Amino acid sequence: MVVAVADAARRVWRTVAWYVNGVTGQSRYADYVAHERTRHPDHEPLTEREFWRAHYAAQDADPGTRCC
Repeated sequence: MVVAVADAARRVWRTVAWYVNGVTGQSRYADYVAHERTRHPDHEPLTEREFWRAHYAAQDADPGTRCC
């Protein structure tokens, strides 16, 4: 019984963490690296710092429907 409750709690925690990472954008770099390694194996992916700099530079260049 205790093991089943612990497993359920772990699943809930992982689901919540997955959701929060997706909403906050924390998973974007990991998704980018996975894409680069799958589609462009001969190309070295950007570092995380370079990735976020490019990401924010693109947002600033074309803010789209952002309010601020």
